[in-house]
Parts: sequence; C-alpha cells; structure tokens
Amino acid sequence: MDPYKVNHQSFLAFAKQFSLFIILLFCCQLVGILFSAIYSQAELFLTVNRLHQTQADTVFKILTHLGDWPVTLAIAIALLFVRYRDSLVVLSTMLYTGFFTQVIKLIAQHPRPALYFHELEPIYTIKDYTLQNALSFPSGHATCAFSLAVTLSYLWISQRKRPWLFIIALVVALSRVYLSQHFFKDILAGSFIGTFFALHLLWLLECKSSWFHSNKWNGSLRNLFPK
Repeated sequence: MDPYKVNHQSFLAFAKQFSLFIILLFCCQLVGILFSAIYSQAELFLTVNRLHQTQADTVFKILTHLGDWPVTLAIAIALLFVRYRDSLVVLSTMLYTGFFTQVIKLIAQHPRPALYFHELEPIYTIKDYTLQNALSFPSGHATCAFSLAVTLSYLWISQRKRPWLFIIALVVALSRVYLSQHFFKDILAGSFIGTFFALHLLWLLECKSSWFHSNKWNGSLRNLFPK
C-alpha cells in the first residue's frame, strides 16, 4: 500500500498492517498483567532489582536513552533532509503520545521505586545514576520508545512484518525497571499508550487528513541546496 495515498480505511483495517507488532505487544501485556495479578508491584520490582551486574548496568544506562524524547526529536530533524512528511509524522506521534502520558502522570501522582522503598527496604542503585522520585505511572520512556517503533514501522513499510523495532522498544522499556526508575505496571501502561495512540494518530493522518497528502510535504531540506 502506498502510505501517502488517502484510502479511508477503518482504524481496525489500518492497524492490521501492524499485526505482528500488536500481537507481540498483546502477548507481553498478557504476561505482565498475569504476573501483576499474582505478585505485587514491589515483589516484581525487587525480583529484577536483585539481578544487577556491572556490565548490564552499563549497557542499560546507554540503551535507556533510546526512550528519551531528544533522541526522537533528533530523528525528526534528520528526516527533514529525507522528506518533510516523515519528520512531521515522527514529531507528531511523539507529542501526541507524550501528551496522554503526561496527563495520566499528573493525575496518578504515583511515586517512583526510590521513594516507594525509601522507608521499606534498601534497593540496589547504580552509583552516580540519578533516580527520579515522582510521576512514575506511566513510563514516559516506554511510551516514547514504542511510539517511535510504531512510527518507524509505518515509514519503513518492509519493517511492519519484522519484530526488531518491537524488541528494541521492549528492551528500552525493561531498562526502566532494571535502572530502578519504574515499576512493571508503568512500562506496561507506557507501551500500550505509545503503541495505541501512535497508531491512532497515524490513522488520522493517513486516512482522515487530506492536507497530510499535499505534495508540499514531499519536499526536504536537501532541495534548498544546489546540486
């Protein structure tokens, strides 16, 4: 399917193009919900917290930055040299999914693990790694990582049936628990928000917005420079 042709699909028909991504997410959500029903958020967190190794600390400290909004913004800026439309899509999904995440954070006001366990028992923390205390639910990094993964799958049509973007997003989300920044329920919610609302906005742009298909969005910053 040509991603820039208005086709007026229903949301479900549009989402079917990302069936592998959605199935993998559903399986992870199901496992997460099942364990959350059996064990408390504290028990699940402490199970991971006891698994720390120096090498893994270093790896996860690096990988977790893939869920930082500046990384998504940098990708959006780089795509300005490819096609304005692609840059617009990446930036828009980041803002759209991030908006819902921040609203829920402000409503939930859930403490982060560092504050939650402060008077209960000591937890493992990485030396010189700053921990946040508030607005734990949902995870913004998980939201951003899954939103970006879905968006790149949309832009790179051949990747919609391949799992590697999902796997990267999942590792980023899990890094938030490993680094003691979030509980499992935080990343479960973030991964769902990032996936669902990114798909929703992409559907609105692709199937409901005629302006999105204007030829002016086909240009790029490369056109401003003489060949």
